[in-house]
Amino acid sequence: MFKKYWFFAVILITLLLSSCKEKVQPSIPEDLSFAATVNIKDMTISFVDLKKLALAEEWKMEKPYTGSLILPDRDTILFYGNQLETADLYSLKEGKKIGSWETGTGIVNGILLDNMTEVALVDQDLNKIRFFDIEGKELKQIDTESDPLTILESKKARKLFALSFNNEKLAVIDLHTKEKTDEFVIHPSAAGAWLNEESNEIWIGGHGEGIEIEQDIHIYDSETGEIKKTIPAPSMPINFLEKDNHVYVLSHGSNMLYKLKESGEQDASVSIAANPFEMAFTEGELLVAGYDSNDVHILDPENLKSLKTIKVGEGPFKIVLRERMK
Repeated sequence: MFKKYWFFAVILITLLLSSCKEKVQPSIPEDLSFAATVNIKDMTISFVDLKKLALAEEWKMEKPYTGSLILPDRDTILFYGNQLETADLYSLKEGKKIGSWETGTGIVNGILLDNMTEVALVDQDLNKIRFFDIEGKELKQIDTESDPLTILESKKARKLFALSFNNEKLAVIDLHTKEKTDEFVIHPSAAGAWLNEESNEIWIGGHGEGIEIEQDIHIYDSETGEIKKTIPAPSMPINFLEKDNHVYVLSHGSNMLYKLKESGEQDASVSIAANPFEMAFTEGELLVAGYDSNDVHILDPENLKSLKTIKVGEGPFKIVLRERMK
């Protein structure tokens, strides 16, 4: 009788252990150059093959991740989300979770710094910028105004700029000392930014406040915080990229993509996707993700002509790239 109960106990334990086992995702080959979209409506990750310009794989995740970044080994991808207690590490080639960073909830953004040894995470629960080494050890926390959102790094000056969405403030953090050294007043509901290090300018977009929808890009002096001028880019310009002395601006309120000279003069524009939030440059193409159309649009950056549209998961909110080593 004892042996019979022991036999069933072993089976039960085996079933429990197997049910707790981490889900294994399709392997992402080490030589695959890809653009991965973090899709927040259906909790998937779509991997677009950048050579074939086609969907290569899709991961069905078990947590509501909202963003990601790839660590310097080019195999480890870090996923985070503002509702999650941890930021989770996955091996791309193994297709499985390999670790976690204990962050607590509130992480809404993150970047791998230029030194390739540190990650800056934006914490809206604590209203802080938090620095981690790539092993997950927390190095420092810097206070910001409420609801920090956009961060961008000055590689030349070794500074980090952090925008507060609700408090009309731009914090300046010295990356050598990890101390806040300055704070500038900016326009309300700011989101999205681009730093022109050659002319000491920060271009900042936003959503607007109340019924006042943001129609302009605000350009500030990055040293003094003084407003220099505004450039129309209706409406809700919230994402910026620079390439070949041009600035690409994505305005999700009007589904518009603008190509501007650094002087602010418009070279081209196109209506693109449905409710676009995110864009990225590959070697020769511009990628724009349509949050409501569930797709990635491939465009020629010279004339903004559409080259291809690729269906991805539902609600692509973030794009992360892994391209071939140069």
